[in-house]
Amino acid sequence: MNARNLPGTGTLMTIGIALVLLGALLLVSPVAFIGAVVRLVALVLFITGIAQLIQGARGGRATHTAVSTILGLIVAGVGVLVWLNPETGSAFLTTLLMIFFLVHGLYKLSSAVRYRNIRGWVWMLMSGLLSLVFVYLLWKQWPLSGAWAIGVLVGLDLLLTGFSMILLASAARRARASGDFDTIRL
Repeated sequence: MNARNLPGTGTLMTIGIALVLLGALLLVSPVAFIGAVVRLVALVLFITGIAQLIQGARGGRATHTAVSTILGLIVAGVGVLVWLNPETGSAFLTTLLMIFFLVHGLYKLSSAVRYRNIRGWVWMLMSGLLSLVFVYLLWKQWPLSGAWAIGVLVGLDLLLTGFSMILLASAARRARASGDFDTIRL
């Protein structure tokens, strides 16, 4: 493996920091801005979808690019749909969120397996597993889970995904600086 095949550490770090900030904002919003939760969720989903599209465009493997692009289009599309229909019931948003967490959780699990030889890959694995736990929790409470649950779960997911991306970027940057590419398999 050479340095060109490592993930773009700057992009990974930037997206990770942005997701952490958006996740923190969303965790605060259900309490502070209860009326804006639906619009904020729509905005966060749209930005996450765009970030996923950017990451997919920068991917090297065709399967990684295809999965990232499809996931990015779905997430951005859901964000636009929710923004245009704020009166949509919380049951519909909860269903969309369950689909998002299922697909995103499975994607994070597959990414964790791909990055398993990079220090910090376990965080991506844990983030994927937690997304699947969110699906279970939402399903168990459906359709009673309201906008607060949506905001809290999306906020936590963004926070954890952002932290895992930051840790992966740091590990890849250290590997690139040390020239130790033989121990990394992406």
